[in-house]
Amino acid sequence: MTARAIWLPGLAVAIGAAAATAHGLYEVAIASRVPSGIAWLYPLITDGLALVAYAATARLSGSAARYAWAVVVVAAGLSGLAQAVYLASEQGLEASPAVRFGIGAWPAVAAAVVAHLLYLFAEDSAVQRPAEQSGVQPEPVQAPAVQSQVELPPAEPARPVESPQRDHARAEARAHEAEHGRLPTVSELQERAQVSRGTAAKALKALRDQTKSLHLVPRPQDDDRTSS
Repeated sequence: MTARAIWLPGLAVAIGAAAATAHGLYEVAIASRVPSGIAWLYPLITDGLALVAYAATARLSGSAARYAWAVVVVAAGLSGLAQAVYLASEQGLEASPAVRFGIGAWPAVAAAVVAHLLYLFAEDSAVQRPAEQSGVQPEPVQAPAVQSQVELPPAEPARPVESPQRDHARAEARAHEAEHGRLPTVSELQERAQVSRGTAAKALKALRDQTKSLHLVPRPQDDDRTSS
């Protein structure tokens, strides 16, 4: 079976389901006294939010991915519930005060939810990009033939006392790096260390800054070669 034979029926089902549920949500919005010129936006908001959240599940991980899946279920459930309410009405649909209240608040709620999803997606991508770039190995530097002495890099300056949660997050990040060959993302470290997102981000930033400082230590020239 080719990929087209799978995608075409799936696309037809998706379009048909979206059209059917959009009709019910449109009628519920009209019954809630929403002007007809604006009522058609409600199916677009609801189904569009479900699609954005579903796309985000493929890029997020940990608690962020579970949040995106919850948004998918809620948006699809609201769309189906509106269709069921419309079809269950025997005569003209009369929206209750609770339904009118939900219809009025839904655009603002959907805007806040999609903004949070986009923020999680952008933050996770921004943290993942430096982690991938840090895996590039520097070019090897040829050591001098004779070394009279070995100079060690300067000692790391004393850092201020940090919270136990950040120290724990840093240790878990090192353990993840030993297991997978790379530092974790903010979401992965938050899930693994059970700390806040801000603590995980600060711990990862401190580890990358420490790695950069070690890579930037220059190798001194050999005094014996210059004197000869």
